[in-house]
Amino acid sequence: MGMQLYRYISFEDFINLVINNKERYVRPSSWDDKYEGYLFTRIETREDIRQIVSTMYYELCPGNYYAISDNYFKMWHSKWFTYVQCWSRHPETDAMWRCYSYGDKAIRIRTRKDKLLAHAKKLFPDKSKFSISLKRVSYDLGEETAMKQTIDSMRKSPLVYKSYFHKRRVFKHEGEYRLLVEDVSSYYFNHLTSFDVKSEMKKINDMVDDEKIIDYLTDQIYTAREKLRMTTSEKDAVRLENAGNISDFLEGVMVHPLAESWYVDIVKEICQSKGIEFDGQSTIYKLK
Repeated sequence: MGMQLYRYISFEDFINLVINNKERYVRPSSWDDKYEGYLFTRIETREDIRQIVSTMYYELCPGNYYAISDNYFKMWHSKWFTYVQCWSRHPETDAMWRCYSYGDKAIRIRTRKDKLLAHAKKLFPDKSKFSISLKRVSYDLGEETAMKQTIDSMRKSPLVYKSYFHKRRVFKHEGEYRLLVEDVSSYYFNHLTSFDVKSEMKKINDMVDDEKIIDYLTDQIYTAREKLRMTTSEKDAVRLENAGNISDFLEGVMVHPLAESWYVDIVKEICQSKGIEFDGQSTIYKLK
């Protein structure tokens, strides 16, 4: 049997999942923590682009101008076309109930790792359009070294979205696993844009000053990126109107330890009507 995973959601999300049969995956770059996929939050302005180009030029792929362009547009894609659901390996903790209390109305749903991954693959069955990953988060991201760590990870793996599996230690209490869905069908636009940038790089052959080369690369990428923006969705989430058979993965439901009894009864009745295991109300604060 697979490892159990848990997720804390609002009553509205619970109703959407259980009654309306809807699910959603959220784009990490829309979250409050701007260290999420650190470099992905630093690719918008010309100044940001120049810093990234400079770091790649000197550290990641020195002398390989083509790789600099390809890597930038991989990051652009990972920012705008990657969506995530967050789960925890902890059955329950005080920190999780408090962080995701939703006014003492939070609902904890549970599943198993293998069931969750199989369910996601049913929701996104076309491998030519979607890439799916379910991995444990590492709490090893340093605030002062975030850019270097992200650049180093790009040296080790072509999968740029792996940055989303690293967070700062301040979040370690979450014990998080992330279910990540990447829309790979839009890669074509990124490849085409990077090709346009690389077609202009023959002009670099006449340049000898490193900083001027970096300025030129920055200008080319920034200009091409603005053209690419029209292909980008501004939506912060992917909303699925048909979440399939939720009994394939949803094993149980628990209610916030401080929820009022009438609310607990409502959630229990919904679970019973849908044939879902009701794990009761959390007793984390009660004397045993």
